[in-house]
Amino acid sequence: MVVVNGKAWPYLKVQRRKYRFRIINTSNARFYAFAFHNGMHFIQIGSDNFYLEKPIHMKEIVVAPSEIVDVIVDFSISNSNVAILTNNASYPFPNGSPVNERNGKVMKFLIHKRISQETARVPMQLVKVERLTLNVTYKRRNIVLYEFDSPNNKRPTHLLINFKRFTDPVTEMPTMGTDEIWHIINLTPDNHPFHVHLVGFQVVHQQKLKEPLDGLINCVVENQGVENCKLEKFFDGPPKPPSVNEAGWKNVYKVKPLHVTSIVVRFSLIDGHLFPFDPTKQPGYTYHCHVSSLPLSHSLRSLSLIFMKFLFC
Repeated sequence: MVVVNGKAWPYLKVQRRKYRFRIINTSNARFYAFAFHNGMHFIQIGSDNFYLEKPIHMKEIVVAPSEIVDVIVDFSISNSNVAILTNNASYPFPNGSPVNERNGKVMKFLIHKRISQETARVPMQLVKVERLTLNVTYKRRNIVLYEFDSPNNKRPTHLLINFKRFTDPVTEMPTMGTDEIWHIINLTPDNHPFHVHLVGFQVVHQQKLKEPLDGLINCVVENQGVENCKLEKFFDGPPKPPSVNEAGWKNVYKVKPLHVTSIVVRFSLIDGHLFPFDPTKQPGYTYHCHVSSLPLSHSLRSLSLIFMKFLFC
């Protein structure tokens, strides 16, 4: 079942006016593809902890575990007095089992019949976003996501980043105040929400890898990395930019399976100013994938959590 703000399949009474919702997906492994059953749309104004450059109208929004979306919903345009927030994301995402009655409906909105008087409006422009590029002077890092299978039934047992465990020593030592280019190579069959703590980053593009990938994967496992594996030989077509609602600053990004995702990470505040403390000492820069281990995900997949805060706009 789906739980929203501590309640299973709840309902909310709303006026025919604009509401602002800040939604965080706190499921341990489930993605959500949110939409309204009556055709209403979302106006997305923010992603994670950052505003977008301008509002974006969307019929469907895909939200990964730990990802945040900041949206406005105008219930005055509804053609019915009931709006059901639905989910159409398979599990695991994107190639797993389709949704069913237990997880295909998220919550219900009961809309007042009479239109409310309001003066609130959504600005045409929000916050100017500095666009980062793959500057040749930036330090580059390769981040490999690789999933190990059991020898008998070929079921996944664990996923490692750069073949390291949490107990291993710290491997990345960024310099505060610099920008770095990270190439995240996802060699697993699933989409993974890649989360960098404390700092913001921008996605430049994603590039698909050409199958079969046995040669690349064997090389990566043998060398515990991609540096000696001629990754560029496996690119399948030109790189593609992120969707318009994810082209600004991010903390979490959906890393597609069998793709290379290139991001620019800013190790300072997004305006370039340094932190008022030394983050290289405490709390440190942490990055990880937000999908829990697969055995745990399967055992808990009947319980999915979403926290939603709503405000009058």
